[in-house]
Amino acid sequence: MSLRDLLIKKLGKSEVALVPSSFDVIGSRDKAVAIIEIPEELRKKKKLIAEALMEQHPNVKTVLEKASPRKGVYRTRTLKIIAGSRKTEVMHIENGCRFFVDPRKAYFSQREATERARVAADVREGDAVMVFFAGVGALPILMAKKARLARCVGIEINPDAVESFRKNMILNKTANIEAVLGDVREKHMAYKDSFDRVLMPLPETSEEFLAEALSVLKRGGIASVYFFAAETELKEREKDIAGKLNGTVFKTVRVLPYGPRIWKYRTDVVVKK
Repeated sequence: MSLRDLLIKKLGKSEVALVPSSFDVIGSRDKAVAIIEIPEELRKKKKLIAEALMEQHPNVKTVLEKASPRKGVYRTRTLKIIAGSRKTEVMHIENGCRFFVDPRKAYFSQREATERARVAADVREGDAVMVFFAGVGALPILMAKKARLARCVGIEINPDAVESFRKNMILNKTANIEAVLGDVREKHMAYKDSFDRVLMPLPETSEEFLAEALSVLKRGGIASVYFFAAETELKEREKDIAGKLNGTVFKTVRVLPYGPRIWKYRTDVVVKK
């Protein structure tokens, strides 16, 4: 039964039509949090909606309302508790790995699970890989579990995210991973010409860090740059990114929809140095 079906007898017909048809659920079968965006017209009914959501998904112990856009260098948004427990840290299970996540403290998207699996399948045994904006460590840990990396370093500026990253390294018993707290612009300088691949999974600002990626890559290494683009401008954006990296596009992957005819893309560029 859908969330709207559960609310038919509790809300007016016009109100039911405004109930969101999708929301995010992070966690496990035992304990999860749901994140939902409540329309302004339903703000007085948000607790009723949250309780129905928890009825629909018994594993959801907390419902959070999106109360701001993502903002700041930590890429977090204000999430207000509508109903349920005030403890919002959960264990999320994905692709055979487990991650401690508190969405109120650190950015995490379960919608990117398929992309993380694709990247983990692409990396080669023995590679040294760096991840800018590494968050709670989902991508570095998954790569380390799926491929025998020589080394993996994740840089993240949010101390709460790095704390979770380090807990998740222990939880998943991963080796050869380093979680570095700090700004990519500063921390990358200790790793010149050290990596076979650099991943930049922050589409809003990744292109501002191309020089840093080029600095840490070995000759012939791959820079994986994420960005938003309309379908009509994709080729031009690929060309621009490759030019700034002094490289050639190896492949481009359509990751997730972002808006009408706008997608999140990953382009992999082989750099010449």
